[in-house]
Amino acid sequence: MILCMDMDAFFASVEQAANPHLRGKPIAVIGARERTVVVTSSYEARALGVKTGMSKYEAMKACPSVQLVCASNRVYTHVSSEIIKYLRTITPEVEAYSIDEAFLNVSKCESDPTSIAYMIKSHVKRSFNVTCSVGVGPNKLIAKMASGIHKPDGFYMVESDEMADFMDSFELGDIWGIGRRLNERFRNLGIFNTADLRQLGEERLAEMFGINGNRLYMMAHGKYPDGVENEELPVKSIGHSMTLPHNIRTREEAAGYLLQLSEMVSARARKNGYSGKTLHVTIRDTEMGTIGKRRTFGFFTAATHHIYDIALSIFDELWDCEISIRLLGVSLGSLVPGCVMLSNIMDDFQNWPEIYDTIDKINNKYGKEAVSFATVLNCKRRGAKTISPAWRPDGTRNVEF
Repeated sequence: MILCMDMDAFFASVEQAANPHLRGKPIAVIGARERTVVVTSSYEARALGVKTGMSKYEAMKACPSVQLVCASNRVYTHVSSEIIKYLRTITPEVEAYSIDEAFLNVSKCESDPTSIAYMIKSHVKRSFNVTCSVGVGPNKLIAKMASGIHKPDGFYMVESDEMADFMDSFELGDIWGIGRRLNERFRNLGIFNTADLRQLGEERLAEMFGINGNRLYMMAHGKYPDGVENEELPVKSIGHSMTLPHNIRTREEAAGYLLQLSEMVSARARKNGYSGKTLHVTIRDTEMGTIGKRRTFGFFTAATHHIYDIALSIFDELWDCEISIRLLGVSLGSLVPGCVMLSNIMDDFQNWPEIYDTIDKINNKYGKEAVSFATVLNCKRRGAKTISPAWRPDGTRNVEF
């Protein structure tokens, strides 16, 4: 049996647990005091129309009484890490799926799944004064869907002979792994639930979606091929994006943020022993239109100066000087592990590996960004302000705040 633990309005609940004046009130957690979006909201705020992804102005319009709280990322990551540590005392087969969600394979545990679920719920409430909901089922898909049945502070268990009927109770758009575009495509075909998918047949789904069609057919029966991954799989890319504190319209301003993002990407690549040879740059304008471009180059690197030079070159190809920029992103891909390349024959200055080693030693001792590139000092926003859905308590996806 697989168990899915899903924290209830995690960030907002942690803030309410820490501040009695926020309990029972509509609050919205935002990434920063400057321009930003709602990261999550309390159940009180959700009932009044405040949704994740709203700008803080939209949230205040939907609910004038909402209290905006700046995210306490270090607290959230600490609480998440401590919960994962506890889960691993129950079974070593724990997959930290996100900062507020985890899967456990409890098949080999002496206690029954229901007892384990309530033991976890009790520990989380007693230790952190927040609640979680737990779903149990024969696989990750069923457990994940079950965890949302009785939120908040819920529990739901699905037996093997109930899987198909359980899946039929959801619309396709509400099923884990079926996104908005895929749901729209199915709706246009007159397919609205998993019963319709089964009727369409595996052969037809395979014709339409290839190997994913076979996967969808399995999901329609409540089956799921992926098990609990208790070890980190190799990452495909290392990236960071940043919503800027104000719109920028000059190349000089953009260059400072691109350098900062390049150093953030490089620092993680250096720390985790990766180099890559593909770079992707993203630009989002004030109308929320997003453009991006990917470039593969002829060498592997983890060096900030290489990443930055290529990122700036891609930016110059993408950017229209008439466009105001709201967000920038840089991502290094085509990664190889166990390889940290910091210089090559094209570098005039040959001491880059020693320089990066010194930077990392100082930042490890005195805190990240204790030493950085001078141009970054001109940036009005520094470092990661929001937690990516890909964040994990350890490994390459662990980002410090």
